[in-house]
Amino acid sequence: MSQSDEILAALKRGDRLTPLDALTQFNCMRLASRISDLKREGYTIHTRTIKTPSGKSVSEYWMDAPKDLFEMMGMKKVSLPQFGEL
Repeated sequence: MSQSDEILAALKRGDRLTPLDALTQFNCMRLASRISDLKREGYTIHTRTIKTPSGKSVSEYWMDAPKDLFEMMGMKKVSLPQFGEL
């Protein structure tokens, strides 16, 4: 599994990632580049700047939670005909 795949999986789980998280969890030294790659692939990833306890500013990345289980599994909802409509 590539770093981008691991980062995407974490974001889809609802994790919020900073560069330090990416370094410790995925051995990724260039989180911003991996996020850029994922955005280019069409994923919507949010970014904000946060302050660490030591006062440094770092970027934090996250994705919105899926609306439901179907979306989380990458499936589309379909409407089935009701009894008597056939």
